[in-house]
Amino acid sequence: MIRAGDGGRKLEFFHGARMPAGIRSAYARWLPTAPKNFAGYDPASPDPRQRNRPLRSRDIEALTGRGPPAVVRSFLPRFALSESDQLRVLVCEGPALLAWVGALRAGSFGRDEVRLLGAIAPALQRRLALERRLVEAQARAGEIGTALENVPAAVFVLGPGGGILHANEAARTLLDRDRRAVEGQLASALRGADGSVQLARLDPGSELRLAILQRRGDPGPLVAAARARWQLTPRQAQVLHLVGQGLSNRAVAAALSCSESTVELHVTALLCKSQCEGRAQLVARLWSGS
Repeated sequence: MIRAGDGGRKLEFFHGARMPAGIRSAYARWLPTAPKNFAGYDPASPDPRQRNRPLRSRDIEALTGRGPPAVVRSFLPRFALSESDQLRVLVCEGPALLAWVGALRAGSFGRDEVRLLGAIAPALQRRLALERRLVEAQARAGEIGTALENVPAAVFVLGPGGGILHANEAARTLLDRDRRAVEGQLASALRGADGSVQLARLDPGSELRLAILQRRGDPGPLVAAARARWQLTPRQAQVLHLVGQGLSNRAVAAALSCSESTVELHVTALLCKSQCEGRAQLVARLWSGS
């Protein structure tokens, strides 16, 4: 598998049976300096005529209208493979190359072998496309999870059936306190019977939804308890009260008629005194009284 991007080409995956020793490392070194269509196709966007289609060496040359590609002229001779016939399929999803799958051998490949590779190509395409989407989904889920941890409110990611797929720090605190009550509140919100929960789809066409639980009541009594527990100054208690209501540093600064940098210093002090790693954990500990 070759990854092509702004930084050039890079060999991402290589597996070969009965290949000459050292060919993988040599290929990885040769790739960055190879011309664009070094193997009869462009890895960044293969010719649509070559996508998911089994082709032999002569088929590739007929499609490109050129002679043997650079890989045959300048790389394969190092391993005595330049005279070999090639049978390969570029497994693609749209214009994206998922993998090069094929073989080299001294004798020519026949039509039966072309048909055989063509028969398995659709299954390969489905499998590799699924793996690609799973990797992308895992990466995206990690990014979303990191972003939600910085939200100073209880946020849940709900699946198609309403089950909780992810919960940030504040949401996990609520679940630890009374999971049944939280799940009941979310179920009521999905039925449209609880306006204290904000619901939004993760994407316009997605079945995943974000559920944000709004804080109820005044955090004043909890702030008073936290002030004694964490030995806060009066100003730090004021900041905690506003942060506990979900206000940003800018909004807190406007409410207290001070600079945003001053608020940042107070929030840093609050995190230190409460032994919290982030703003969301601080808010969660305030509302849980822990």
